[in-house]
Amino acid sequence: MFMFDDIIEINKRLFYDIWNLADTSPNSIKGLSPKLIIPQRRDGSNRISEQEARFLFASLLGSFNYFYSVETPTEETYIQSGNRPMSASSDVSLYKNENSTPKKILNIEFKAHNPPKEHIKKDIEKLLRENVPGCWIHLFKNVDSNTIPSLFKKFKDSIFELNNKKNQSKILFSICIIEKKVAIQKLLNISENDIDGFFDFSYSIKNGNISILKPNDWLVYSKI
Repeated sequence: MFMFDDIIEINKRLFYDIWNLADTSPNSIKGLSPKLIIPQRRDGSNRISEQEARFLFASLLGSFNYFYSVETPTEETYIQSGNRPMSASSDVSLYKNENSTPKKILNIEFKAHNPPKEHIKKDIEKLLRENVPGCWIHLFKNVDSNTIPSLFKKFKDSIFELNNKKNQSKILFSICIIEKKVAIQKLLNISENDIDGFFDFSYSIKNGNISILKPNDWLVYSKI
């Protein structure tokens, strides 16, 4: 049985690495900056995507005793476009060494910004059906008072539409906000948790800062 303590710690380190990322502006490289740099678009704005989180996550795995693969073909087939069931892929999968044989123990999906529900649902489906625990790592450049509730509603609706009551899946949800330097994570046990109650989380924003009003057992991290 996979224990989530390591992945919770890896994600915590990931959050701080993301908050310390340099960009291409003058004097942005600090002592704790990872070597990865946020690139700029032609208009001068910083281009942030889930790729930053994925590359930093992979670099952190060197401190832990796991093997990993990227773009891992799924064991199940999915009808996510068109009408024919096809293999999909998980962004990253972790393995442990079991008698010199890699055994898959976790699938991880990375997302950024606030994508449409259809994009959320197709990756939630993979985490629910692949018969190993899952992790969802989500990156926001910034948020307003409706951003996380909107994302959580997409999670809830997707799970309700896809779930059956015999599902034993566990998914660690990890959300990182770059500019506000706040992150949260919490483990969902599909068969035990009330889905509505799990995502009952509230916060407020004042003067550009975020205050957690109702953590509801979400682990909260900040660099303030």
